[in-house]
Amino acid sequence: MDAEARLMAALGASAAPARDPAFTLAVIRAAEADRFKVEAVRSMLFWGAVAAAASLLALPLAGWGALNWDGVQGGLLGAGGIFALVATSRLMTQRLAAVSTR
Repeated sequence: MDAEARLMAALGASAAPARDPAFTLAVIRAAEADRFKVEAVRSMLFWGAVAAAASLLALPLAGWGALNWDGVQGGLLGAGGIFALVATSRLMTQRLAAVSTR
């Protein structure tokens, strides 16, 4: 029984039709497939734009980094130090929380 015949039978019936789990699941699957297609296209467009912007900015950034290598090196070392500090503090906080809850 296709959807049109099912609708006409439901409209002409004197009582509510019996539940059909297969039909309900088919409707849910179709709706999810449509939603997934839209979300996939939206995600591909977004990340394509991000990749295009990153590729356009990579060449000037590489040129600037080559001219200002001393500053870039200092910035990388500073960022690495901050990362190490934050990672160590998170690790110690997690260990302290695990010990204090016992």
